[in-house]
Order: sequence, then C-alpha cells, then structure tokens
Amino acid sequence: MKKLFFIACILLSQKSFALEFAKYPIELSSGEGVNVVIAPTTDKKQALVKVTGINHDIDGIVFLTDLKPHGSNKAYKYTYDGTQRSLVSVEEGYRCCSYNLYIPDTRDGIYLSKKEESNPAIVEDLKAQYDQQLNKGTQAKLAKFNREKHLGYQQKNIAAANSEIDKQCGLKINTHVDWESIDDENLKEYPVGSFCAQVANEMASMCEKDQSFKNDIAQFNAIECKFTNELKLRKNGNTLIFKTAPKAANQRRFIEAYLLNL
Repeated sequence: MKKLFFIACILLSQKSFALEFAKYPIELSSGEGVNVVIAPTTDKKQALVKVTGINHDIDGIVFLTDLKPHGSNKAYKYTYDGTQRSLVSVEEGYRCCSYNLYIPDTRDGIYLSKKEESNPAIVEDLKAQYDQQLNKGTQAKLAKFNREKHLGYQQKNIAAANSEIDKQCGLKINTHVDWESIDDENLKEYPVGSFCAQVANEMASMCEKDQSFKNDIAQFNAIECKFTNELKLRKNGNTLIFKTAPKAANQRRFIEAYLLNL
C-alpha cells in the first residue's frame, strides 16, 4: 500500500497542465485496428501516449512517457508492473521515423504507420483524459508490481517439474518453495520457479535416460528450494534441501553430479 501511495504521489506531481505540449499530435495506426496517439511536449523529452484496439489492460489508458534511448534508437518509456518499459519505439530514418508498439507480456512489436494529417484537438482531449485517470489512480495501479501474477508464472514452472518426475520416474517428489521469503526484487528479476525446478527436472531427465535411477531417488518425497546467494544440495531425511543462487554457474552439472553420487 505504501508503494502504491508513493507511486501515486509521483504521478500526481506530473499533472499534464504543468507541461507544454506541441500543437499537433502524432497519430499512428497498424492498419488492423490498433491505434496510438502521441502528444509530445514542446521540448520533445516527454509525451502523453494512448493505445487503443488491443486486448490488454493498458488499452485506453493515457501514460505520461519519457523519450529515452532504446538500443540505437529511442522509445517512449513508462512504468508498468514495477518495471520501466518501452511503449513505442522511434527509429529515425531517411523520411523521419518508423514506429513500433510494444504491448506488455508479448514478444514482438507491432509496426505502426503515421497518418499524414493530425487533429490538434486530440492534444487537449488527451490531457483531460490523463488528468482524470491520474486522479483515479489508474496509472499508479498499473505501475505497481503485480506480485500475484508473477507468482502464478513461477508456480506453474514448479507444478510442471513435479508432473515430469511423476511421468518419467513414477514417483511423487514435489518441490516446495517458501514464496513469502522471495522478495519482489528477486521475483521481478529472476525466474525463481525455473531455478527451483532444476533438481526435479534433472531427476526426470535422468529417469528418462535410465529407469533404474528411480530406485536411487525413491528415498525422497520432497525437494525444498531456497533462493539464496549460494549453491548447495544436501539430504535431510526424506527431503532434499536445494539452495540455488541466480549467479552460480553450471547448476545443472552440479545437480547431476550430486544425484549420481547418492
């Protein structure tokens, strides 16, 4: 809640009436129903950007973006799900610019073509929509890190690994993670579920290569994963305690060597 309030305060300090915008907006279209309107500031450092025609929660929301480097080009960037992202990239070429839209949680950009003429009334309309949404806290909610969504992604990796052991080894050896101990920064930066699923995935792979291996791991009924700054694997009764470190090298080889020496 405190983080959300902090983000809201920052956004509220960026009221559109405190900025000066160029008279004419940039109107873009994919030709297949996706439309983007950009209202740049007079100094071209920021812009209000609105995307419509997409099946996503940013549809219809006006974001105050910053024009920043994006590889060898530039992009209008904003904060979504706790991370600064590129919304629309701008590549300068012989005849000015080409534009690409990047929708969160999708891999490829959508090419946008620029309309020849633009309506100056759009700028005031965007400013009004932005201020209205800002007062409701709409942008602040979207800017906040969505922990539950990311937990869902990571937990699916664990569930898939548990199923793979059952399929390849015929054993119920479930991986458990204390998700409360994983802070937002680690959950945001690293695929925690994939790291913690490594032991289970290696067991399944070794069973697939040699069915007799399941006899070596039949002594276990659980894998307890801890996300730390060290790489360790040890037995504790019927449980394997796996400490994984995101920057440790050759983790699969380390796990394989341990399992072969059970």
